[in-house]
Amino acid sequence: MTRILALAILSIAAYLLAQTASAAAEPLPTQRDIPAEESTVICPDEAAGRRMFEDYYTATAAGGFDIYRFFDGLKATGCEQKSGPLQIVEILGRRLIGTSGGTQLLYRATRPDGTAVIGLVDEGVNDQFPRTYFARWMQLHAPGGRLIDRQGNRLYLCPSPADAQKLIQAIVPGREPGAADPQQIKSRDRAFAAARCRIASGEYRITDVRDSQFVSLGPEAGEDWTALIAIDSDGREVGLVYDASVM
Repeated sequence: MTRILALAILSIAAYLLAQTASAAAEPLPTQRDIPAEESTVICPDEAAGRRMFEDYYTATAAGGFDIYRFFDGLKATGCEQKSGPLQIVEILGRRLIGTSGGTQLLYRATRPDGTAVIGLVDEGVNDQFPRTYFARWMQLHAPGGRLIDRQGNRLYLCPSPADAQKLIQAIVPGREPGAADPQQIKSRDRAFAAARCRIASGEYRITDVRDSQFVSLGPEAGEDWTALIAIDSDGREVGLVYDASVM
């Protein structure tokens, strides 16, 4: 009887310890993947990762992330700046650096082939990293979900999304990247002349990014005409054609 009671007590104690450890575990981030295009730090092992995280992820006197200390840490620990794709499976540490250095994570992750790695990443930056073409386009051209053009020289308003798409499809592809193509430029001019779209300005909520056609005007110069689906200030769905070039 005494032995049975002792075993029961040990089982309960083990259960409580497991529960405590589980409660103390850091929660996984909102985005558990690190995309191939996203920067991260990969370390040789957990010991190197913890040393980097605890000794070299520090704040400057102004409260920002100390980038000079960071590079010293890379040399001292053997950790390297790499990129994904990775899948985070466990958070080993989470720490806010100063007042503006971001929340940094020490994590355990796996590569697509199943290889386990230890790394570090800025939680906020990784959570907000755009993972789709639409998200990347919106981050670059319409932060906050709205495209704003007050000048009225890069934006055309069309009666419907189909009209915007039709205009883009009427522009023929260029023959040679980086060189002006007279035939493509003529097709652009014809497409705009035939379309039921008019130059516009204002603010629109973008709901979808459709086809685009780049019109080369020479070395490092061009127009990136893109068909968009949007909602205007009256709540109506409209089509837009926008020059999204950033040259």
